[in-house]
Amino acid sequence: MAYKLYRNIKSKFGINAPRLLVRTHIPWPLRMLAVGVLVAAGLLLGQWVFETGLRLAGFEKGRAQEQMAQLRSKVAQLEQDNVELKAEKFRTKQEIEIEQTTNKDLAKSLQGLQEENVTLREDNAFFRNLLSPDHGPGPISIYHFKMERNPLLAGEYRYRLLLLKSGKREQEFVGSVQFLVTGEQAGKKVVSIQPEAAEAHGTRDKLQTIAVKFKYYLRLEGAFQLPAGLTPKSVQVRVFEAGSAQPKWTKNVTL
Repeated sequence: MAYKLYRNIKSKFGINAPRLLVRTHIPWPLRMLAVGVLVAAGLLLGQWVFETGLRLAGFEKGRAQEQMAQLRSKVAQLEQDNVELKAEKFRTKQEIEIEQTTNKDLAKSLQGLQEENVTLREDNAFFRNLLSPDHGPGPISIYHFKMERNPLLAGEYRYRLLLLKSGKREQEFVGSVQFLVTGEQAGKKVVSIQPEAAEAHGTRDKLQTIAVKFKYYLRLEGAFQLPAGLTPKSVQVRVFEAGSAQPKWTKNVTL
């Protein structure tokens, strides 16, 4: 026991005793400042190495920034041009719509004037015929005929016809009217007589006509249905006297 105590004392104070290390005490703020300086120096050194590497690889930061500024300027200019083009497109669209509306109004006005002109010409012809001297029963004049498609009903066509009578006014004209429509259907020439005859007992009766009776003039308006797929090209207006099977007056109108 005494021997172990002796060895323990000898190991602490003898040759084998641990060395004593004396260090200078450095305050913690100074230590933190030194660490910050070292970190900042490391960052600066890393940035310098990075930029040096970029320059060696052919990349210049100043020129890249200049190019970036130019690109931003071009983008801003393109955005401004885009806004101006959109505004110009909107103005042009409005002008086109206004022009189209004006053209439609003008077309309607022109059509109305044309129809009014036709009516005035019809009335003028009627009054001229009314003032003409009587030389016995004269012929019937097919003065005006117009036919147009009904946009609301496929295959239906509306017509307008003006008949004038010359000669003795006290004598009425009694007869009938018929239309011979020539057109194309499935690439073939087709003739359709209007109005069509009614069917009875599976057979078609004799051709129908539109009965007319007048002393001075007659405006006749109506509609008829053409066969499906038939595109009319011309119409022959036929006027029959009462009791006659053959038309006495005809007029061909190209559509």
